[in-house]
Amino acid sequence: MVGSFTLNDRELELMDSWKEGELNMVKRFKSIAIAGCSLLLLNQCATQDEVQSLQYQLRAVNQKLEDVRSTTVDQMQKRQASSVSKIDQVEDETLRIKSSIEESASQSVQFREQVNRDIAGLQSSLESMRTGQDAKISELTQKVAILEEKLALVSENFSKAQQERIIEAEKRAQAAAQRAEAARQKAAQISSTSAAASVSASSATPLSATAGTGSTTGSTFKVNPEAAKIKIATAPSGSSGAAPGKEREPAVSSGATAAKKIETAGARETGTAQTVSASEKKTAPVAATEKAGSGSDPFTQGMNQFKAKSYKEAYKSFEQSLAANPNGSQAAKSLYYMGESLYNQGEYDLAILDYQKVISNHSKDTLASGALLKQGMAFEKLTDHETAKIIYKKLINDYGGSSEAAQAKERLGKL
Repeated sequence: MVGSFTLNDRELELMDSWKEGELNMVKRFKSIAIAGCSLLLLNQCATQDEVQSLQYQLRAVNQKLEDVRSTTVDQMQKRQASSVSKIDQVEDETLRIKSSIEESASQSVQFREQVNRDIAGLQSSLESMRTGQDAKISELTQKVAILEEKLALVSENFSKAQQERIIEAEKRAQAAAQRAEAARQKAAQISSTSAAASVSASSATPLSATAGTGSTTGSTFKVNPEAAKIKIATAPSGSSGAAPGKEREPAVSSGATAAKKIETAGARETGTAQTVSASEKKTAPVAATEKAGSGSDPFTQGMNQFKAKSYKEAYKSFEQSLAANPNGSQAAKSLYYMGESLYNQGEYDLAILDYQKVISNHSKDTLASGALLKQGMAFEKLTDHETAKIIYKKLINDYGGSSEAAQAKERLGKL
């Protein structure tokens, strides 16, 4: 803006001409003074015409001086005044620019201070966030450690429970073997008793034939065989042996005593045979069922038992399937439904371990998200809501697009 107020060439020429005019005026004044002095000298010796000519020249010089003053000097003064006003404008503009520069400098200083304050606040917030994150990480680490301790405790309890179940199963097997041995011995005794009774019955038949005729006076008499029959009440079919019922003795003649004894023995043999045959009929379907069950797939058998809500039997079948093929295609399903069987029996701590096996060993299986969800629900059942929250959050992070994650969000909102 300063450059816009610079003097152009025309103005510089006018100023130079003005200076030259001033010099000329000085010269003219000198010449006038000389002329005046000479005029005084010439007045004494010059003629009247010469005086008039000198006066005329003097007036001409004065007129020229007036013209110079009225034209050149006024123009130079106006130009000088215009230049002064322009210089004043330049000075004002310079002051305004200085003030704007100072204002910009002060604003830049304020901006720098604000930026420094913002940076300090951001650093403090970052430090606080780091501190909070460190605290959360330490808290999560502690919770994970507690969870691992709980899992270790549950695993230990589960192993103890399995050992106790194995010991109990061995005891039951031993007791069953003892009962089976006692039943075989009793069956052998019954068979020997039946054989002896049949032998005695065959030997007593002639006696009963002769006992059918007798008299007090040597003449023959008839005995009604229906009156000598004895009813035998058999024991329930579930028992290993048959106990005869109480004998109901009708009024018979004294000559039918031998026939009564024979028929009683025959009835006992018949009752024993009926009991043995009933026991054989009852045990036959059980053996057939066991044979059919052992021949089928354990996993399929376990699923049928699970659908029938026979959770203990289903757990054993799934365990057999897993033991038969621990790395097969049915391994994850076997583990999952083992956990489901325990969960439905209310054994939530043991179910958590089986669910964890699915999560750890089969994380890419479709049942892994379901195992995580049921594990969180099991911890809810155990009133360990903090651990349940951790598991639900893990499920949402790892399997966000699954239906189990939506259920986890819903359950997490209720905790």
